[in-house]
Amino acid sequence: MPRFAIQDRVRWSDCDPLGIIHYSAYLRLFEVAEHEMFRACGLPYEVLRRAGGVWLPRKALQLEFHSPAAMDELVLIEAWFARIGDTSLTMQFEVYRESDRAHRASGTLTVVCVQKDTMGKYPVPADVKEKIGQFTGA
Repeated sequence: MPRFAIQDRVRWSDCDPLGIIHYSAYLRLFEVAEHEMFRACGLPYEVLRRAGGVWLPRKALQLEFHSPAAMDELVLIEAWFARIGDTSLTMQFEVYRESDRAHRASGTLTVVCVQKDTMGKYPVPADVKEKIGQFTGA
């Protein structure tokens, strides 16, 4: 299955006093991967929002921890679109220590396509579905 991958480091601000990643830091890593995956599809968020009128507020987040990451650790975040619905997209994320692929965390994020003015659900445009198809495994 085609996956988008990006590296990042566990930062000082990501850690608890013992130098272990805080659970909330995975949200930052997921967001980095999400934004860059859309960018790799030719759909940076500013293009989606301003030109395409596609707003994607968060609906659901699930996160599972497998092993702790340490401060300054280089991690690999893999992401892909696990589900493309009529009005929603669900992304899957896997985080690994880059050096040996020790599995750090897994998660899913579901976003809903809405109209800016009403915040009512809106169908995901066909051109968006087509462009993100490269990271669906379909």
